[in-house]
Amino acid sequence: MRYTYFAAGLLLIAASFVSCKKDKSDFSYDNRPVTDVQGNSLLRIVNLAGHSQMIANGDTLTSFAIILPNQEVRYPSTYYFPETGRLGTTWNIPRSILRSGKATLQTETAVYQQVPDKYKFDVEEKNNAPMDYYLLQSDMWTIGTLPAVLPVPRSVTAPAKAGYFKIRLLNLADELKPQSDDMENVSGPLTLTYADGTPVSPATSNITLGLASDYIEVPYGVYQFKVLTPAGIQVTGGGGSAQENTHMIDPATSTLVKGVSGRPHTVSTHLTYAPVRTYQPGGVYTIVVGVDRFTTPYYNGQPGETTSGMQNAFRVMTDVSEPENVNYTRLQAVHALPGSGKVQVRVNGRPLAELAYSGHSEYGIYVSGQSKIEALDDKGSVIASHDALLSAGQNYTAWVYTAPDGKPAISLVSNNLSGGYYFPGAQNPDDGTYTRIQLKYPFQFRFMNFCADLPYVSFTTDNGQPFTGTTSARNLQPGKPLLDLPYVSYGQEREPYQIMAFRSSPAVYPGTWLSEIATLNSTDMIARRELYVRGELPNHEPGVYTIALVGQLKGGQPEAQKAKMIIVKHTK
Repeated sequence: MRYTYFAAGLLLIAASFVSCKKDKSDFSYDNRPVTDVQGNSLLRIVNLAGHSQMIANGDTLTSFAIILPNQEVRYPSTYYFPETGRLGTTWNIPRSILRSGKATLQTETAVYQQVPDKYKFDVEEKNNAPMDYYLLQSDMWTIGTLPAVLPVPRSVTAPAKAGYFKIRLLNLADELKPQSDDMENVSGPLTLTYADGTPVSPATSNITLGLASDYIEVPYGVYQFKVLTPAGIQVTGGGGSAQENTHMIDPATSTLVKGVSGRPHTVSTHLTYAPVRTYQPGGVYTIVVGVDRFTTPYYNGQPGETTSGMQNAFRVMTDVSEPENVNYTRLQAVHALPGSGKVQVRVNGRPLAELAYSGHSEYGIYVSGQSKIEALDDKGSVIASHDALLSAGQNYTAWVYTAPDGKPAISLVSNNLSGGYYFPGAQNPDDGTYTRIQLKYPFQFRFMNFCADLPYVSFTTDNGQPFTGTTSARNLQPGKPLLDLPYVSYGQEREPYQIMAFRSSPAVYPGTWLSEIATLNSTDMIARRELYVRGELPNHEPGVYTIALVGQLKGGQPEAQKAKMIIVKHTK
C-alpha cells in the first residue's frame, strides 16, 4: 500500500512539473513616460514669452510648482508634460484637448518673485491647415506693436527638389522699451543671409514686422545663417551657451564679449552669435526673430558682475520633425594641381565644377553609394580618377593634386562639420559619457599637405609654437589626411594668431621654417570684411576650415605656381 501511495505521489509531482512548464517569451520594456496614444493636431504653440504653465479648457496641464531660490529645480511631471512638467519652447497641441477642433488656452509664468504674465486665447484647427500660435513678450518689454498671441500658418510639405530643405524668415522683432542697459534697436525690415552677409534670396529679404516670408528651397548642408537690419547690423542669435560663452552680449552692439586683465566680460569680440547647424534634406524650418532674455555685463558694478536684459534675437524652429538623412551625400572639389590650366571635376559622369588653380567649388548633392570621381584637364582628357563609397550624411572634399610620383591624383577627405569632437582624458573615459563636446559656434580647422616637394610639413602658430592639445598639424605627408582628432579647435575669445609652415620630419619638429611661404593671419579667415559695418573686425570667424599647403617649391616656378597656404571654408 505504501508503494502504491508513493507511486501516485510521483505521478502527481511529474504532472505538476508538466503543468508548470511555460513557453519562453521575449520580454520588452517601454520606458516612455506616457505609453498610450496621443495624436497631435496640426496646431502648435511656439513660446517666445517664456511662459511655463498651460491651462486648456479650464483643466491644468502643467505642474504649477514654484521653486524657491537655492532649491533643486525639479518639477512634478504631468500627463501632457511627462518629462518637464512645464511648457517649453514648442508644444504640439494634442487632438484630445480639442472640442470640435477648438480649445481655449491660458498660459502664464509661475516663477518666484515674478509677476504672472497671463495670456488667454482660442485656438482652432481649420481645413487641416497647420498653424502656429506664437506667444510673444508682453508690453512690459516692448512698445506693443504686435499682439501677445500671433497665429502664423506654417508648412509641413516637403521640398519639391530632392536633397533640398525649405526655410523662411519670420519678423517678430518689436521695438523695445528703454531698459537700465539700453539695447541697440534692431527692429525694422530684416534680411536672411549666409555667414558672409550675402542675402539668401530676394524672397527672404526686407521682411517687415509681423510678417513671414515665403518658404524658399536651399540645398541641404551646414549653414551659419544670419539676420541683418537695413543698416547691415547683425541680429544676435538666441540660445547661446555658457560653455562657449555665447550667452552674454554687449548691450550697445549685441556682440559677444570677453575679458582682459582680470576684468571679465568687458571687451567686445566684434562677433555676433549665430549658430552653425545642419539643415537636413526634406526639412522645413522657420528662422524667427523675437524678444529674448540675455545676460549682459554690469558695467556700473564690480568687475565680473552681470545683469540681464531683453533684446531681439533669432532662433531656428523646425516646422516638421527633421527627417533622417539616409540617401544623400555632399561633395566639393579643390584644384591643387600646379602648372595646369582649368580642371573639371565630375562625379559619376556628371560635371561638378570647372576650377582655376587653388579654387574650390560649392558642394554638390549626390545619392550615396559607390561613385567614380574624375578630374579632366582643359582638353577634356581624364588625368585622375578615384572610386569611393560615399556614405549618406557625410561631407567630402576631392582634392586634385600632384602625388609624390609626379602624377595627378585625387585625395578624398571626409570633413566633420558637426561641431562635435571627443576630448580624451575627460571624466568617465570608460564609457565616453562626458568625453564628447558639441559646439554650436565652432572655430575648427585641419591641415593638409599637397606639396609634392615636401615629404613632411608641420604647421605651427606664432613663432613656431605648437597648437596646444593636438598633434594634428605635425609631419603631414602629401595627400594623406590625419584621421585621429584632426581638428584644431579654438574659441571666439581667442587672441589674434598666425599660422606658419615648416619643413619637418618624424625626428625633427617643428623643423625649418619655410620663410618663402607667406604666413597666414587669423583675420584671413574673415570672408567679407564689409559685413562688419561698425568698422571693427573680429580676430577670426567661426566655421570649419581646411588650411592646405599647395604648389611647388623646387625650381624657378612662376609666381602663380609657388607654394602657398590656401583656406577652404566648408560651412557656409
